[in-house]
Amino acid sequence: MRKTLLLTGILMGAGAGFSLPMVNIDLSLGVISHDPSGYIQYPADTGTRADLKGTLGLKRSTKLFARAKIELPVVPNLYLQYMPMDFSGKGRYSQRLTFGNVDFQQNVDLDTYVKLDRYDIGLYYNIPFLGTATAGLLDAELGVTARIINFEGRITGQDSNTLQTVTETKTATITVPLIYAGIGLNFSMVSIIGEVRGITYSGSSYYDLTGEARIKPFSVPGTATFFLGAGYRYEQLRLNNVYDVDADIRVSGPFAVLGVSF
Repeated sequence: MRKTLLLTGILMGAGAGFSLPMVNIDLSLGVISHDPSGYIQYPADTGTRADLKGTLGLKRSTKLFARAKIELPVVPNLYLQYMPMDFSGKGRYSQRLTFGNVDFQQNVDLDTYVKLDRYDIGLYYNIPFLGTATAGLLDAELGVTARIINFEGRITGQDSNTLQTVTETKTATITVPLIYAGIGLNFSMVSIIGEVRGITYSGSSYYDLTGEARIKPFSVPGTATFFLGAGYRYEQLRLNNVYDVDADIRVSGPFAVLGVSF
């Protein structure tokens, strides 16, 4: 949370401190509820395919996130986002569960944890003349995003061989290039925004879909417009033997944001 607040404070201070001709800055701080489902298997060939909810008992979590869009007159526009994500829970498996180098004893409580913190750096262009042709009603964007995922999976339980309590952990930093497309429907005080990011390669894939509605309750003429937003996000990450992990992780949930445009 401290990282999120610090990033947002720096960005808002920078946006409020100066205004450049033909440069638009959009900053927002939000809260999102993540509900996980799917499975994880480590090692990919010999590990147990563990269901995130049924076996590992992972629970919904709520986190703050921050994002910024900087639209420039000539060079590609810039999209930045920091979205932390982690889940914990208590699970139990009716058979021995293999995770990493440990065979966990069956029918014994497991303390579980999965982290999927994301950092986005994106470049995009607005589709030219669309805004002018629709009198500002429509706005569409195309670009690419590099999503850096800090992954950690951790299970604590009883080793079936030694009967001692042990912890097995898998960590990885994964950089995923994503194709990005966005569209906005803009009215005087309301906007509806949709964003799609995705890629598929060698049996692995990642899809991220977001829908958001915004209201603009007030603005300071010539300076800033403030907005409130609410929406829904759905993500699916499939890993086919990436860093010795097989996974199909789905995360979805509602979110709300407070933001300002300069």
